[in-house]
Amino acid sequence: MEKRTWMYILPPARYEIACDLCGKNNIEWSEWEGMIWCYDCQKDTRGTGGVFDGPIPLGAMNILGLSLDRIDVATGQRTTPRVSDGKIVYVEAVETP
Repeated sequence: MEKRTWMYILPPARYEIACDLCGKNNIEWSEWEGMIWCYDCQKDTRGTGGVFDGPIPLGAMNILGLSLDRIDVATGQRTTPRVSDGKIVYVEAVETP
């Protein structure tokens, strides 16, 4: 497994992800890429897909209060998704006063 280099700014349960072993959402992003940590099972696991099981409408996610902004684990830099040529790309987040 590879170490995670980034994570979404919201916890996985906010994206309707749950532990695929016990079904609970007492979880956090794992230190490993593509995994979550389940506090109840005390294991790193893939988890369920949550909102990531289908298309991700950025505008609708914002209306629902969900953010796909990411934090770089090494630097703490926040990046924000934008659509460019039909693909999601991440750009440096601009702080608003």
